[in-house]
Amino acid sequence: MSRPVIPLVIALISGIITGNALNIPDSPTVIALFLVLALLLVAALKGSRYMACSFLLVSLFLLGILNINLYLHPHYGRSDITRHAGDGPLTFEGIICTPPRIVGDKTLLLVKTSQIIQDNQRIPVRGKILLSVKDSNNPFIYGNYIRARAKLKEPGNFNNPGGFDYKRYLGYRGIHLRGYISRPTDIIVIRNSAGGYLRTGLERYRSLIRKSILETTSSPERKILQALILGEKEGIPSDIIKKFNRAGVSHILAISGLHMGIIALISFSIIKGVIKSSEYLLLRFNMLKVSALISLVPVIAYAFIAGLHISTIRAMIMIICYLIALLTGRDRDLLNVLAFAAFLILVINPASLFDVSFQLSFAAVTAIILAAPVIVNALSGISGEGISRKGLRSLLLFLAVSLSATIGTAPIIALYFNRISSISLISNLIVIPVIGFAALPIGMLAIIAAPFAPLAHLITGLASFFTGIAVHIINTLSSPEFASFTVTTPALLEITLYYLLVFTGLRLLMLWTEKGIYKSCNREVLICRGSSWNIRNLYLAKEKTLLAFFLGLILLSFFANAYCISARASGRGAVEATFLDVGQGSSTLLRLPGGAVILVDGGGFYDSDFDLGERVLAPYLWREKIKKIDIMVMTHADQDHAGGLPFIAENFEVGEIWTNGQGSEKGACHRLLDIAEEKSIPHLRVSSDTPEIRVGDVSLKILNPQKSESGQGFLFPGFDYNNNAIVLKITIGSKSILLPADISASAEKQLISSGADLRSDMLMAPHHGGHSSSSNAFLNAVRPEIAVISCGKDNHFGFPNTDVLDRYKRAGARVMRTDRDGAVIIGTDGERINIIRPG
Repeated sequence: MSRPVIPLVIALISGIITGNALNIPDSPTVIALFLVLALLLVAALKGSRYMACSFLLVSLFLLGILNINLYLHPHYGRSDITRHAGDGPLTFEGIICTPPRIVGDKTLLLVKTSQIIQDNQRIPVRGKILLSVKDSNNPFIYGNYIRARAKLKEPGNFNNPGGFDYKRYLGYRGIHLRGYISRPTDIIVIRNSAGGYLRTGLERYRSLIRKSILETTSSPERKILQALILGEKEGIPSDIIKKFNRAGVSHILAISGLHMGIIALISFSIIKGVIKSSEYLLLRFNMLKVSALISLVPVIAYAFIAGLHISTIRAMIMIICYLIALLTGRDRDLLNVLAFAAFLILVINPASLFDVSFQLSFAAVTAIILAAPVIVNALSGISGEGISRKGLRSLLLFLAVSLSATIGTAPIIALYFNRISSISLISNLIVIPVIGFAALPIGMLAIIAAPFAPLAHLITGLASFFTGIAVHIINTLSSPEFASFTVTTPALLEITLYYLLVFTGLRLLMLWTEKGIYKSCNREVLICRGSSWNIRNLYLAKEKTLLAFFLGLILLSFFANAYCISARASGRGAVEATFLDVGQGSSTLLRLPGGAVILVDGGGFYDSDFDLGERVLAPYLWREKIKKIDIMVMTHADQDHAGGLPFIAENFEVGEIWTNGQGSEKGACHRLLDIAEEKSIPHLRVSSDTPEIRVGDVSLKILNPQKSESGQGFLFPGFDYNNNAIVLKITIGSKSILLPADISASAEKQLISSGADLRSDMLMAPHHGGHSSSSNAFLNAVRPEIAVISCGKDNHFGFPNTDVLDRYKRAGARVMRTDRDGAVIIGTDGERINIIRPG
């Protein structure tokens, strides 16, 4: 077998994916593994190569299941701290085992616990906790031994279909508990330097580098250099990150195979140049092998200085595998080398398979290996067969590499980031040389010079200069509207079709290039080939015909898939209401017959570090292939209803925005109205006086806010945002949905007095099921069959109130809750109600 590692890594990956998707118990898997290993041994002793290979692949498949189970289904021992976490606060001690991360006004600490203190007793424990410390003036560092008091709980998710699984994400990193500290007195540093000696020394050296960067550079160059050299990218301003994303060069900010590869290439070239300059060295040593061996040193040193993050270690392993392949003379088959690197990484850390940086790195390198030579040959044929100028040849190679990486990673970027840069090719051609071959190498010199402050300052200043040039280029390139565009989340079928299309197109391009090469052969060579040339020509013609047919079939599948998606949206014959899980807040998505989409509120947290629109709402909408919101309704200005709407208004096409006209001079409401003005989105101020609006067979009726008796202002004076909130009733046929936002019993009473038709089959519980709402009189007027309560898990308001739950029970309504059930999806065609989720 020419590439023996590829089937091995495929078997391992298959096992990891299977174990991740299915909860397969360890015991039967271990038994099956021992049985297969025994059969493998028997087959090897009998010399049955085929059977031995088959059993080896099965054993790796089973090993993949067991490995991922260690992360997803850990066996908690009696001393594990997860067994002590409960409803109340817990006092514990432990070591900060990684460098702290500062995100907004919070410091994130990963603490390796050692003991808890209960009833004046010290109980040994183990396990990791992710602590969020708010507004702390304490400069935490790696190796601090701390004592803290916090309520510990399992990480939570926003449980919407296809949503990001944060709990599993932390589980992949061995973290199963989170804690939050809001008071500085709840955490103290008992002693320093409690970590490992080597890591402590490394962090001190990193502090020298950080100090040099902070003292000689300004933002944003300062933060970008910290990301390039130290792997600390949390402090980069969000507007800079957006510009890098728009330009398609955001991968430069995260230390990856690109950075490691550049360091290896520069080191290799320098060492090779030194050896070539000496006749003695050339005669005594193998130039390539010595260069590869010495290049290992800066690559490993860079990984340590960059903080030994998981992504950095993966990149280091990839480069080391290639350099070792050079040393052993096995570098010709790069796919096999790449497969070995992937195999090694996944054996060490199987959860890497689900990390976006792993997927991007291997997709990019695989695409470069497969596509770059074909593209170079094609470009060489276009530019002239006799290209001998080294500069032009290098330019074509760099262009082919950039284009290959862009093609290979496009679906993954669309899957995770929903944004494609239309200028990424030109951006990479310009920016990578500036940062990769100027700022980064100079930054490496700054690492060496860190103990010598004046020299280090001079070097970091020079690195900052080149970084500033790159930032200026990115600012210019990313400014046009066409620089990037958003895309909906591609499905697995679409990603598969894309890669089939790419591989088929590459093969056709390869055949076209090969035909061109044969055409360029002189007459004598063709005569010598005789009949073999004709046979080869006939084979090529048949393969091209088959590939062209396959290419047409793939394109037809693309169009058929797009048509089905469009037909499914426009051919909808029912109202579908999705009560999204947005934590302690509210957001409801309504999809109407004919494809119209209404978004009522957008959830949101008072903590500005987490944009719920960007992190939760937008991914869900993109996954559902929604790019346009026909009507956006902001029921009132409270952050837990309005917080997620500005991002949606900024990044989606919005037909019109409805508000009650009672806004806020700051916060999400103010931002939303500014965006509406900038994008010329019509803004309608609605009230109970607004005439009924019909969208096809669907009726939209505004029941609240009501005007005051004088007709001036609202019925509830001042800034009573809750009771002046928009109450929307949606009716199709004989079925209705009532969305009463955060109104309380007083507004409910006024609605009943107004004579409004409140009767509805489906009701979103007012004010998240709070005790001051859902009065008996209101429930008697509505008479709901189904009530949905939108609230956060273990919220400190105590929602939903137990008395309110009893009222719904007495009213005969089936209650569903987003804190327990996740997103609730209900459909109705006007005659029947269909509970889609949970179900």
